[in-house]
Amino acid sequence: MKILGISCSPRKDRNTELCLKKALDKAATFSNIETQFISLSGKNFSGCIACDYCRKTLDCSLKDDFQKEILPILKDPDLKGIIIATPVYFGSMSSQCKAFLDRTLPLRRNGFLLKNKVAGVIAVGGSRNGGQELTIQAVHSALLIHDCIIVSDGANTAHFGGAAWERHPGGIEQDETGILTIQNLGKRIAETLLMLEKNGKEL
Repeated sequence: MKILGISCSPRKDRNTELCLKKALDKAATFSNIETQFISLSGKNFSGCIACDYCRKTLDCSLKDDFQKEILPILKDPDLKGIIIATPVYFGSMSSQCKAFLDRTLPLRRNGFLLKNKVAGVIAVGGSRNGGQELTIQAVHSALLIHDCIIVSDGANTAHFGGAAWERHPGGIEQDETGILTIQNLGKRIAETLLMLEKNGKEL
């Protein structure tokens, strides 16, 4: 079972990627879980142009990096879990994250291919209370429209997902509370996938 982590930061090898990789590393400690990481940094793609091309086929009229590189990954039948990580910009997700979510429309229109994927969200804000929860909930809304199964960071933190403070005085690695929610999110997604697999086999 594969969990895909998508970093929606325009900056490569920075805090959003660091946090996402911590969640994926935690998920990968569970047996039968495979992880994959992709970064949107440097990718050349725009938002949806509402051309309705995808009403006819599981494809996109925009022949860019999303159509060529990202859409095939999302169509993979082994994909069972998704973690979306985004920096917080003006109290919400990055423009790269919004464009990515809008461009997943072909997956909804052609059989709800993200239905029942176990999904969670990480938000990295410049302040301790810089809009992380609002950002996570905004991404949740798009995932719910895909009929994903949304999970939080689980017990013992169990709020909305992974919420990190980029400008912690000691650096983001010293944001112990934030890092814990991120690792708990990776753990919760893996646990939920394994639970669903087990229950499916027992039915």
